[in-house]
Amino acid sequence: MIKMLIMASLTGSVISLLLILFKTGLVKKFGGTWYYYICLLSLALFVVPLRVNVAGLMPQRIIIEERTPVQQTALTSQTSPAETAPAATVQKADQHRLPVPDAGQWMWGIWAAGFIFMIGRYLLGYFRFKKKVTQNHPVDRAENLEVVVSPYVHSPMLIGFFKPIIVIPQAEISAYDYQLALRHELTHHKQKDAWWKLLAASVNSVHWFNPLTYLVVQNISEACEYACDEKVTRDMEREEKKRYGNMILHFVSHASPALSSSLVRNKKQLFRRFELIMKTGTKRGKFLSTVLTAVMIAASVTVTSLVFAEELKPLSKYGGAFTTYYNRGSTLEDNVLSTLDIHSEPLPGGVRLRVFSIPGTTYIDVNGRKIDTYNRTEPYYGVEKEWKEKNFAIANMTTKTLSIEGKDVTVAFADRAAAYLDDKVIEKMVRNQITFELSYHDEHYDHQAFINELISRGAYVINEVVTPENFKPFIFHNRQNGDFLGQKILTKFDKKDKITDVFNQKTVIPKNIDGHQGAQLGNSFVIGSGESLAIDIKETSDKMPQVNWAIINVTTGELIDWIPAALGGYRFIYTPREAYANHTFKVVMSGEESDTATIEIFTYRTGEGEAASDGQTIRQIITNLDEN
Repeated sequence: MIKMLIMASLTGSVISLLLILFKTGLVKKFGGTWYYYICLLSLALFVVPLRVNVAGLMPQRIIIEERTPVQQTALTSQTSPAETAPAATVQKADQHRLPVPDAGQWMWGIWAAGFIFMIGRYLLGYFRFKKKVTQNHPVDRAENLEVVVSPYVHSPMLIGFFKPIIVIPQAEISAYDYQLALRHELTHHKQKDAWWKLLAASVNSVHWFNPLTYLVVQNISEACEYACDEKVTRDMEREEKKRYGNMILHFVSHASPALSSSLVRNKKQLFRRFELIMKTGTKRGKFLSTVLTAVMIAASVTVTSLVFAEELKPLSKYGGAFTTYYNRGSTLEDNVLSTLDIHSEPLPGGVRLRVFSIPGTTYIDVNGRKIDTYNRTEPYYGVEKEWKEKNFAIANMTTKTLSIEGKDVTVAFADRAAAYLDDKVIEKMVRNQITFELSYHDEHYDHQAFINELISRGAYVINEVVTPENFKPFIFHNRQNGDFLGQKILTKFDKKDKITDVFNQKTVIPKNIDGHQGAQLGNSFVIGSGESLAIDIKETSDKMPQVNWAIINVTTGELIDWIPAALGGYRFIYTPREAYANHTFKVVMSGEESDTATIEIFTYRTGEGEAASDGQTIRQIITNLDEN
């Protein structure tokens, strides 16, 4: 979030700095109204950081790196699950210790203190000034606004949000100049300038650490005067414009609060205003102003994106890369035949065993990289893919050929994936995998010979592509007690119709020592009938990319289940059997190393889509791998 705030600050600063530096020329060329509105648009860039996908536009470099995955103690322990679960024993100190703020939390604390000070300074100064200058009784009404006279102001101004008041200085003024001043302030009222200035003050308060935002507030105040002058004098003759300018000169420029509308500011601004009052824009200028607006915004967004574009990490076996599975105990030919689903001789009983393709969805990011232990990014697609014999794929599917590292790779698309034939992310995925596999070395097997045979005799098949809003959870039965347990990769489309909010914060996860160390997250909670528990491992670190967690039935003292090496970026779902409805539970968690993680735990009403398994279950996959 800190990074997003800085990115928004830089995005707004780029275009705001251009507007301030070239203010005189822009206002003369395109008019005060256009300049005012483009300045207000720059405020939006401070609030909503825009960004283009620069990584998707720039050539992608494939870098190969070997990396060993994190090994979890719980996976290698020889004791029983109940003994090795991080929930087996929970130390009292872990249950009651206060979380230690990290660097990010300190930064947020400093930012929050600055924001409160700044917004308080603005509002306190504004309301004190308003009370002071509006204490006299109204002397007139202009349309639906009251007019008061105050000795504490030196130029006419509009002050107030819901019930604005026009304040006139206590000075001699002709009836004509008085009407011109009222007309000016009424124009401010119609433009909602008080609200826009409040927005500018709020942006300055949010970005108090950015010196440029203080200039932005002043520039917004100046620009709104240009726009107001332009509207007031639009239908005036030259002599009337001169009289309007003389009325402005009648008043002396003095400072006033940022949230009020004062008729006069400083001498340099006055000279610029007089020049604009006597000059009008052209249609050609209006057209060019539209083009310039688009160019400035595009330049601001692109520059910011380039500054914050992260260089892709090298592909590694557990950091975004794919490898095709094979059996090291089999010959090269047997592995190729089984991977391509070609068997010259069936196994005993007529069974044809395939060693490569395990049914299920592989999740990839926008760069076509596998979401894995060291690549915990936002999922872009879920893909079902495999290798097939080339002639079969060409005869039954839509195919195309990609040239990768000097190899012609046949890529086939089943009917359910045919719409993604020219999809750039899918193409990146294929290129990433082939490039990595052609450079991957296995000390115990000739991987290059294997992948070269697959490219020569097979086709890389895309069976189905699923978008994030359609991702389904894997649900599997716990064979011991009949409860439901499952997992789902986290996306922005996940619903959170919470019943009980158990835990939601960034916290320190303790190190798992001999399978007996863990910390309870949040208080114990009740799962009612028809409810489920969600454990969202929202963010982990490279030091601790995976965590161990366990669910304990406090009512019975039973260890419901424990999951070692749970990857960050996933939601884990538990639905108890009906006999356990309204029991009390708790969640305990540990890591291979101690580090911070962002965890959210809550209960919710079980959805209909979570009552059935989606394809092959996780436990079945693990069982099949063990058997192979």
